[in-house]
Parts: sequence; structure tokens; C-alpha cells
Amino acid sequence: MKNYRRLIFIFSIILLCLFVSKCTKDEETEAERKERLTNEFNSEISADSLRSVVTWLQGMSTRFALAGNRRVVAINLKKRFERLGYSGCRLDSFMSVKTYRNINYQYWQYNVITSLQGSVYPDSVCIIGAHYDDILTTGDPFTVAPGANDNASGVAALFEIARVMKKENYSPANTIEFIAFGAEELGLLGSFSYSNNAKLNQKKIKLMLNNDMIGYQPSMNKAEWVVNIIDYDNSHNLRKEAETLCSRFTSLKTNNNNTYFKQSDSYPFFVNGYKALFFMSAGSDPYYHTLNDTVEKYNYEFCREVAKLSCAILIDKN
Repeated sequence: MKNYRRLIFIFSIILLCLFVSKCTKDEETEAERKERLTNEFNSEISADSLRSVVTWLQGMSTRFALAGNRRVVAINLKKRFERLGYSGCRLDSFMSVKTYRNINYQYWQYNVITSLQGSVYPDSVCIIGAHYDDILTTGDPFTVAPGANDNASGVAALFEIARVMKKENYSPANTIEFIAFGAEELGLLGSFSYSNNAKLNQKKIKLMLNNDMIGYQPSMNKAEWVVNIIDYDNSHNLRKEAETLCSRFTSLKTNNNNTYFKQSDSYPFFVNGYKALFFMSAGSDPYYHTLNDTVEKYNYEFCREVAKLSCAILIDKN
């Protein structure tokens, strides 16, 4: 009887060990969860969808911030977020005073904002943004300003990541705000308005990711594809983390040329003390601010890879 009880005890211990071992093996670590989600979400980011958004934006004829259709453009962006299933989308209005070609203008402008509520830290915010306005060096931007690469490409990445996250019912730890900024071409007016107010109200912004001109890549050889990651004095470590994620989850190489660090919507966030990164194509776009900045000129497989990087960072930080 004693031996029988001993065997039962030993057998019970073995079963318990096997059960604990299986549970440990089956239990997904936080790192594994983030890697799985990143791979799943990135597999759904579509080059065709990106091109479709760029085509849609170009079809508005002009997105010049001083043109008469500026509010209509903003409302169209808001409605597109709503069609993706986002509620609480809003126009964040701000006044712009601008002298353009010797004429003074004073107009309301609009940032377009929607969000995924954070499940753990709802008052902590990760921002992904892109400006939606365009301008021309020559010609009449009041009539036509196609702005496919500058910056329908960045807005397309914004919408595509928002689409995938909503489709997958993603619940981030921190709130994610998707922001289409207005009047960037008039002096970063939309991002200064937003970030100035954020600082004034002591808003907790964990990071800001800015996509601007991410479609230009004439080569179809992926070995030549490079994304430029612009960082700031307070975001060098964030840039290094982005480089690591880029090598893990995209086919892109990275560059860190900060020549244009003041020339897009990430800069006002840095000025106000927030960590920001700015993604753009490493190559110089010959169609910049011209009527030739049109949808057929750009590489949407490359654009997809840059969008995948932003998505990977958002998941990593949530």
C-alpha cells in the first residue's frame, strides 16, 4: 500500500510538471504578442489601398490651404475615417494669417483627428500624423495642386494603418491619435496649433510619428530602398529603436539625414518638448511642388514598407 501511494504521488507530480510546462510553453510573452500583431497587421497593409487613397486625394483637384474648398477637403477626410468605423472624428479648427504672393489672407484651417482609446493609459497618447495640404512653386495652386507624394502618400499611410487597426479591433495600451494636419505648407500651422495647445494643457504625448513624402522610389530593386528617419535632440533613442524595427519588419534600409528636420509637422512637437520622428524617402523627388506630382509617378510597394515601419513602432509602444 505504501508503494502504491508513493507511485500515485510521483505520478501526480509528473502530471503537474507536464501541465505547468505546457502552460508556460503556450503562454505568449509580451514580446511574442507584439511580434505576432506586427506581422499580422503589416501583412494587411496594401500597396493597392495606398495608391487608391492617393488617387482619391489627387482627385480633389487642389488641397491648397488657401483655396475655397479647404473645409470641404477636411470634411471629406473626416468622413473617410468615419467610413472606416471611427466615431468621435473631429475637425480641430485654428485661424491662419498668411501673406501669399503679396496678398494677405486670414482663414480658418482644420486638423482632422480621430483615435483609438487606450485600454491601460488612455491619457497617454501616441500620434501618427501627415499633412494633407499641398502647394506649387509655379502655377496656380488655387485651381490645381495634385500633391500625390507631397503629401497624399503620408496621408495614405495614415488611413491604411487606421484601417488595419480598426479591422483587427486593436486595443492599444495608450491612446493612438490619427491626425491629418492642415496648412503645413503655410508654415507648419496645423501642427504648431495642435502641439502648442497640447503643451499648454500638459497633454501626455508619448511620441509623434510623421510621414511626409514617402512615395518616391524610382527603383524596383528592393535592395536599393532607403527610408530617411529624421530625429531630434530628444528622440535619438527612439530613432535607434525604429531602425531596429525597420530591419526586423520591413525590407528597407535606413538613413539619418536631418537636413529637413524643421520642414515638416514633427518639428513643432519637438519645439514643445515631445519626442518625434519624421519618415521620408531618401531620394530627392524631382516633381516636388509641381503639377507633375501625380499618382502614377510613385512606388506604392515602397510606400507600403514605410507604412509598415510606422505600424511596427505603434505596436511596439503599446
